[in-house]
Amino acid sequence: MRRTCIVAGFKLSGIALLVPLFLSACDSGETTSGADKPLPSVVVEAVTAKDVASQVDFVGRTEASQRVDVRARVSGTLLKRPFEEGAEVKEGAVLFEIDPAEFNADLLSAEAKLAKAQASLDENDRSLARYEVLLKREAASEAQYDIAKSKADQSRADVTAAQADVERAKLDLSYATITSPINGRSGISDVDVGNIIGPDSGVLVTVLDLDPMYVLFSVGERDYLNFMEAKKNGKAAEFTPQIRLANDKLYEFPGKVEVIDNKVDPATGTINVRLTFPNPDRILVPGQYVSVLLTGANPEKHIVIPQAAVQENQAGPFVLIVDGDGRVEARPVKTGERVDDGVVVLDGLAVGETLVVEGIQKVRPGAEVQTAYRTPAEEPAVVEPQPGQQTEFEDESVDEPQTEPASDPQVEP
Repeated sequence: MRRTCIVAGFKLSGIALLVPLFLSACDSGETTSGADKPLPSVVVEAVTAKDVASQVDFVGRTEASQRVDVRARVSGTLLKRPFEEGAEVKEGAVLFEIDPAEFNADLLSAEAKLAKAQASLDENDRSLARYEVLLKREAASEAQYDIAKSKADQSRADVTAAQADVERAKLDLSYATITSPINGRSGISDVDVGNIIGPDSGVLVTVLDLDPMYVLFSVGERDYLNFMEAKKNGKAAEFTPQIRLANDKLYEFPGKVEVIDNKVDPATGTINVRLTFPNPDRILVPGQYVSVLLTGANPEKHIVIPQAAVQENQAGPFVLIVDGDGRVEARPVKTGERVDDGVVVLDGLAVGETLVVEGIQKVRPGAEVQTAYRTPAEEPAVVEPQPGQQTEFEDESVDEPQTEPASDPQVEP
């Protein structure tokens, strides 16, 4: 009976020793798993300062430098429309041809009337000359002479009227061929061949000169007065007009101020300003809305970071930076104007700090991360230790004491 109790006690004591070992093994496995889990990686870049020119922006609208609404000046059947819609046309290029038959007939009739009037004038001039001779010889009365002179003057007026009719007929014939008065791009025509067109047909096609291009915008009365006062005192800042298109891209060609209007719009309290921009590639077309940027000519140093690195919360804009310990820190910032795809930071960042630009959604403030620089040249240099040289991260080798295995428990027989 005593032996049975001893064996049972041995089994219980063995179980008691195994339970802590099992728990220790579980803890060790969890610790190892957490240590082996890779750190989240983010793409960073060093905060730098760039030359940034001050800007003010306005809403503007594009207009063609020249616009011609082509209309018919005579009536007739449209025979030809030789131009290509939407294509460039030269000054003098034929756009429409109206049937000239009627105008040729009118011209022939006018020329015949002119010839008849000229013949009558010649006859009356000869008659007047004879009466002048007879009057000197007292063979004709002055009344007869006056009648002959009146007929000659009347015939001369008839010739002048007939000449005017000929010129008008020639003009109508020339109007049958409608040409472009300027170099430019044609639009979509509103008439087709075979239709009868005339002055009542409205605009046949519009031709626009697209190079250069105008951009109109308005400035407030106060801004205008401040600028004119600064200009008078020689303190007006130099600036270069630029425009940003609807696709958020900056137009490649700078512009210049062409004219400032001479009146204030009483409805809006603004003054119109017209800029001119070269448009060799015909990217600009009339009616586009653009952002007019007046960029200062004297840039200043400012911190500029990618727009994608800036986040927003209830407290305002903020960015994520990586500190010297490799941990993420949220930093509130004060932003300024946009510069291409970046934004100016007025307060909250210093040159040289490490800014998170990609992988923002994978980390939170306080998390430890692995960093990869967007530009390899920005990555800090790492000094490789010489062979046999101890680094500051290595401890001196210390012989750890060997632990002898525990002896088996003695069981009393």
